[in-house]
Amino acid sequence: MTTNEFNFSEMVCFSLYSTANSMIREYRPELEKFDLTYPQFLVMMSLWNQDVVYIKELSEQTYLDAGTLTQILKRLENKGFIQRTKSKKDERAKVIVLTEEGKLLKDKTSHIFNDMECRLKLTKEEQKEITILCNKILTRLR
Repeated sequence: MTTNEFNFSEMVCFSLYSTANSMIREYRPELEKFDLTYPQFLVMMSLWNQDVVYIKELSEQTYLDAGTLTQILKRLENKGFIQRTKSKKDERAKVIVLTEEGKLLKDKTSHIFNDMECRLKLTKEEQKEITILCNKILTRLR
């Protein structure tokens, strides 16, 4: 491909962009049943892996900047899924704690991720290859 030609089917950036948009669009109907957006779902999945997490750690895990993450956390708190409190170790730092409702949401939504994996019809090896390549790109761009 020369610089004067733009063949989208050969562009890595377009393939990643359009695939990500398509996947998020596929998640939307299921997530709407729980009043969640895809970024909110990512944050909740990260929180389900640990009992208490610092906002900074959550930002590093989800690759969401502080401003975006703050807005997501406000919405999740308003929905009753999380609480933001001062850290017992460092009162200057805020930690995120799941509420009982937030913990229950895990069981209610656990099928969503699994359903998407089934819909993709990728082998475990293909999933692993895609993940490795995406992480390689992400590492080089960070």
